[in-house]
Amino acid sequence: MEQFNIAGKSDTAFVVFHGTGGNEYSLLQVVGDIDPTASIKAYIGNVGTGKERRFFAPLQNGQLDRADLDKHVTSFLNDWTQQKPKGKVIMMGYSNGANFLLALLEKEPNLADTVVLLHPSNLTFHFSETSTTELILTAGARDAISVPGESLKLSKTLTAYFQHTIFKLFDHGHEITDEEVKFIRTHLSQQV
Repeated sequence: MEQFNIAGKSDTAFVVFHGTGGNEYSLLQVVGDIDPTASIKAYIGNVGTGKERRFFAPLQNGQLDRADLDKHVTSFLNDWTQQKPKGKVIMMGYSNGANFLLALLEKEPNLADTVVLLHPSNLTFHFSETSTTELILTAGARDAISVPGESLKLSKTLTAYFQHTIFKLFDHGHEITDEEVKFIRTHLSQQV
């Protein structure tokens, strides 16, 4: 999977996954607002192009194409052992990127120190192992794509496997807002 890298000045690395139609630059400002000293590894979805670019095939009748998703997950995890940054690793995904991270966590629950899921969907993910990885989930109260009630259900499911799970609902839609970024920045800055 293609990636874009920016060297940082600290031992913290953000590994980011854009939403549908995004690109390697989509989350750079968000990361810069959260931690301007961190290095960044931004992955580029390899399914579709332009406004259809994503990390796995689109849902069909609301269902995942598990064969396609598993193929992309396996490919990423095979490369991850060699590409994982040293130091503290924070993975962040927005929308389709957040859903891809959930699929990665199904197979490798200790993927990173912290995983930030911005507007994930409650799809048919199945977790079987517990993990010390911290999860931060955000949702919009008026989000018509990642429905907030389903996001809350997802956070409750995740809490059974990831005891350090935080869910925060914001009064907006599917977009990432300054308030959301500030919440994540404040929470991450309080970690030891």
